[in-house]
Amino acid sequence: MPNTAPADDLDANDLCGWLVAGHDEDGPTAYECRAPVQHTNSGYSCARGHAHTYAEVRAAEGWDYASDPVEAELLAHFGVIGVRADDARPWA
Repeated sequence: MPNTAPADDLDANDLCGWLVAGHDEDGPTAYECRAPVQHTNSGYSCARGHAHTYAEVRAAEGWDYASDPVEAELLAHFGVIGVRADDARPWA
């Protein structure tokens, strides 16, 4: 992924890689979203609402993604706010 991308750049060949919960013949599974991605100056979002902010932007703003409260606590030791990837809310 480039550091910066032109605002409102929609590339039909660039598809969302977020993992989404689903079911198949074997039961619960995960699959890639695969919706079209729209790039902005700070990251990208897909047609189904998944969003990602580039690492450079997160660092400049003092936050980063954390997968759980433990990871958020580790980030906090370095003065970084840990947020949930799915809804961008800080871990409490």
